[in-house]
Parts: sequence; C-alpha cells; structure tokens
Amino acid sequence: MTRQNDDALDSGLVADIPRFKKAFEERAQFHWEYYSELALLRSRIYDKLKVALYEKTNPFEFKKWQRAVKYKYTIAPLSAKGSLSDPGGRFNIGAIDTARFPTFAALYLAHQKRTALAELLGRDGPLGSFAAEELALTKSASITVVSVTGKLDSVLDIRDAKNLEPFVGLIKNFNISDKLRAKARKVALSVNLVRKAADLVVALGADRWREWPMGFDVPAVTQVFGRIAFDAGIEGVLYDSALTNDPCLAIYPQNFRNSPSFVEIDDDCPAEVLERRIDRDTFTNYI
Repeated sequence: MTRQNDDALDSGLVADIPRFKKAFEERAQFHWEYYSELALLRSRIYDKLKVALYEKTNPFEFKKWQRAVKYKYTIAPLSAKGSLSDPGGRFNIGAIDTARFPTFAALYLAHQKRTALAELLGRDGPLGSFAAEELALTKSASITVVSVTGKLDSVLDIRDAKNLEPFVGLIKNFNISDKLRAKARKVALSVNLVRKAADLVVALGADRWREWPMGFDVPAVTQVFGRIAFDAGIEGVLYDSALTNDPCLAIYPQNFRNSPSFVEIDDDCPAEVLERRIDRDTFTNYI
C-alpha cells in the first residue's frame, strides 16, 4: 500500500508539462515494480494464502438485498459482465491490462437500496453534506434496482479483523527491496505494508481504490485480495460500503460450479428477462 503526497501536478504553465509528464511516468513505473515485487512474494505462498482465507468462510443467507444496474442492463440485472469493464470493481479485476492481469467477474449487492444507489451512482470518498440518496439523485442516469435473495456456502466477512489474522500472519513479514524504497522516496511516495489484521481491514475499505488501476494500470489492493479470494473458491466477500457503511456483498458466480448456492430475483420480472436465478446450472450465462 502506498500513499501519495498531494502536491499539485498542474501548475497551469506549459513549460512545466514535460516535468510533470516525467514525474507521472516515474510514479507509474514505481507502482508497477511495487506490485511486481509483492506479487512475487505472494506467489511463493499462494496456496497457503488461499487456504487462510477459505478456512475463515461461513455460509451466508440473505433476503431482499438490493442490486442496482444501469438501465441498459434492465433485462439482465443479475449479469456480472459489467464488472469486467476497465477497471473492474472493488473486489474484482476488469480490463485493466488483460495480458498481465486476467479478468474475473463479480456480482455486487447491497443490504439497503440507498447503498446500492450510492455504490452505483456515487463516488469515491466521503459523502460530505449529501446523504447517499441525495448524492445518487444528483445523477441523471437511468437505473434499475431489483430485490434479490440468496444462499451462499462460503462467504468471507472482512469486516471482522479476526477473519483476516491467518492471512496477515503469512504476509506481515513481506518487505520490498532497498532499491524500490529509494525509488519511492524519489517520487515522493511512502510505503506502508500490512503488518496487522486491522491494517488490512482499513486497506480493503479504502475509498480511493480506483487510483491504482485507473491512474497506474495495476490492480488495487482490494482487487489483488479479491483475486486470491476468487482463486480460493470463495463465493462471496462481505464488506461495508465506503460511502454509507452499510453491508455489501461481492459474489463470484463462477465458484457456484460445484455448489448448491444461488442468487435469485424476488419479484415478478418483465417477459424479456430470460433468467432470474444464478446457480450451478446457469452461472455461465451471467459472466
């Protein structure tokens, strides 16, 4: 995890453009090297990391949670294909750079309608003086919200630091090279590696996670974590919205293959909606 100094990169002077361009390129290169060094360390214990997460999962049943989608997806409100667009979602990787980072889809749900709206139409960062609903209403986009019920075999609740302790126990001694630390100082970035489960809870709840994939073309900490959870066969990650603090679910339908788990729409659907349920027989239609 890195933290960037908030120095303005735009002075408004044309003469400064080459300098700012060079500074951005140096930071982008640092982020790639930083990601690569940690990826190598993770690869050496990857199976152990997957087990550490999976062993902390539990069955999870939910009723009348909310799924918000853009209007164009109205006839397929349970499709997770939209999560594959660049940069992806909080806990899945989209088309950032498919050659280096394979994509995988996630279906995002929220416990409350206001949170579903805020997550779809809101923004990163605090809501300020706006309530979640008010922030969503400032957007003119057409949306569809459906009520869904489901039952999952393996859900990891990352709101509880205890569920992350075995995982953090495996990564807490990770370190980056002195050479990379020197580069971090050169580009005015500080490096803060996860040492405690509480640190990881904070990192996974970051409200500006999109900065890494959108600014530097590498997955965010949350997306890397989601990749490990997905590869472990976990069916869902339970977390709190950074916008409203209400519960949300990131669900991996691909992992329903050998499971009785399901997600289905509660209410009557328009005739155009071909399927209203994701399960082991239908999940391929949604990803």
